[in-house]
Amino acid sequence: MKRGLTGILGFGGLWVVLTAVLAHPVWLAVEAMAPGVFPFPRIFGRVQLGVALALVPLLLWFWREDPRRFFDLGRWKRQVVRAVVWGAAGWGMLALVAFGQSLLGVRSWGGWPGWTLWAGAGGTGILVAFLEEFFFRGVLGMAWWKAMGNRPIGLLLSVGAVIFAVVHFIRPVPGPEAGWATGFLAWGRLELWAEPLEIWKLAGLLLVGLILGRMVWAQGTLAGPIGLHAGWVAGLKFSEGAWTEVPRAAAGWWGPSLDAGPLPFLVLLVLALALWGRPIRARLD
Repeated sequence: MKRGLTGILGFGGLWVVLTAVLAHPVWLAVEAMAPGVFPFPRIFGRVQLGVALALVPLLLWFWREDPRRFFDLGRWKRQVVRAVVWGAAGWGMLALVAFGQSLLGVRSWGGWPGWTLWAGAGGTGILVAFLEEFFFRGVLGMAWWKAMGNRPIGLLLSVGAVIFAVVHFIRPVPGPEAGWATGFLAWGRLELWAEPLEIWKLAGLLLVGLILGRMVWAQGTLAGPIGLHAGWVAGLKFSEGAWTEVPRAAAGWWGPSLDAGPLPFLVLLVLALALWGRPIRARLD
């Protein structure tokens, strides 16, 4: 447990400091090449991601963890099938939400999108899913859970889900530039506490974190979570193109947002309850 907490605290501290130090110089370099194209909050978010990924090998070394076990490569055919099946499920969940919103009058079927949207949605879904699942359910999931030792499963899954949900709101809102201190000041005006939170989106992300973490405990591999995550992201892109928003439709609990509100939350809740009743692995080592 001590090694698990030490790794997380060290990783978090280095991540905050290095992001703050590098964000402003990186933004200045980008501004020199493309003036006014990329605002500082967007660059800050990219630096956050880059620093986190750069620190991953160090964290895995500290935990004496081999990331190859995240993917169970010895049974790769089974893992591919599992990822495809769960990907179809994720896509179908978003399509169901969009269809429900069409019945409620805030979206309308616009026909099957062209191949470019299919390709873009699929590529985006796979890239986002692989990076996020490797980091959240691999490094901060399987590796951290093992380093924590015999802790209660529910506690580990809950902490992981909270981290996953919160990270989606840690981009800074626009603010004054203050030279070298800009990166440090940005941590004080994150969306998480500088703007009103989208409660339904936060609740949905918490459920997603619990679902994906629960899948890892049940399956012992990232294949299923990567598939579900990729399908959800791809389904979001596809549904936005296939079911267009009705002009001047008033926003409310019925939509038209596809990833925030009671409708997507209800779909996720049904899946979470179904997964929670299945057998769970006692350990991941």
